[in-house]
Amino acid sequence: MRIEDFEQQLTAILQSAGPGTVAELTDTAIAYWNGIHLVYAEIDIDGTGALTGAFEMNAQRWTQWKDWLSDWLTDPVISVRHDLSRAN
Repeated sequence: MRIEDFEQQLTAILQSAGPGTVAELTDTAIAYWNGIHLVYAEIDIDGTGALTGAFEMNAQRWTQWKDWLSDWLTDPVISVRHDLSRAN
């Protein structure tokens, strides 16, 4: 799977789910639609779940995660957060 195909499907899932919806991609990474574009963000691993910052899904990260994320699409895990920034 190409990153463009993954992001197209992920964006469709998030847009259809509504505002505040996040894709729980890994234990430490989420993605959300901010109204303009897809945002990837890291979350704190100490149990608080606080957002620690945005990141880019670059070629290196995609290469490491593509099998996992492709499988994620077959059984997506989504939830709602109320601490997301709109239109970053």
